[in-house]
Amino acid sequence: MERSLQTTAPAAGVRARAGILVTAALLATSGPSAALPSGPAPLRVDCRAVGGRLRVAIDLGPVLGADLEERLGNGLSGRVRLTVAALDPAGATAATATRDVDVLFDVWAETFTVTVSEPGGPAASRQAADWASVRRRLATPEPFDLGPLAALPERFTVEARLELDPLTAGQLERTRQLLTHPAGGPAAGSRSLLGTMAALLLRAPPPQADLFRSAPFRRAELAAP
Repeated sequence: MERSLQTTAPAAGVRARAGILVTAALLATSGPSAALPSGPAPLRVDCRAVGGRLRVAIDLGPVLGADLEERLGNGLSGRVRLTVAALDPAGATAATATRDVDVLFDVWAETFTVTVSEPGGPAASRQAADWASVRRRLATPEPFDLGPLAALPERFTVEARLELDPLTAGQLERTRQLLTHPAGGPAAGSRSLLGTMAALLLRAPPPQADLFRSAPFRRAELAAP
């Protein structure tokens, strides 16, 4: 069933902490509203019941930015994180699946290596001769498995999040430690500026996140032959 989605040395240590604080300040002042559109953007999604499980296919072609080739083809490893979730009528997450796509351009051979991985599973790498091949893989990823269909609420919506070079959990934790324990001192109070910045880093959507959401689905419709 296909519907349209309706729709982030001591001197060296001081310099490192200063850079983290600048980053935190920018995030605090920009906020999610500066990074995300006013509402979830439209996207096509195909939900199917396969062997009693929900399979969700999304089409990212219309939303992939024109600058993506430049950002992922600079010779450095870049990561695209795709997260697809089923939300109950109250907006709570009933099921979710995340997939990372790492893209590395070999500046000498002028070819791409695309590595796809999911939590708890092995990574799979493939070669791509040109950017057009990489873009096709990003635009139409393999369907996401959101688990047993029977475990979903009777009515649900599908939410998709696209992140470019997201912060890792380790980076967030190190940033939080530097913000709340400056110079190895005691944790900053919850009312302090540093504590507020740390909270924003941990709670706000990543600056490069794009959000999409579908119209409601009925579980019974997907289960029908």
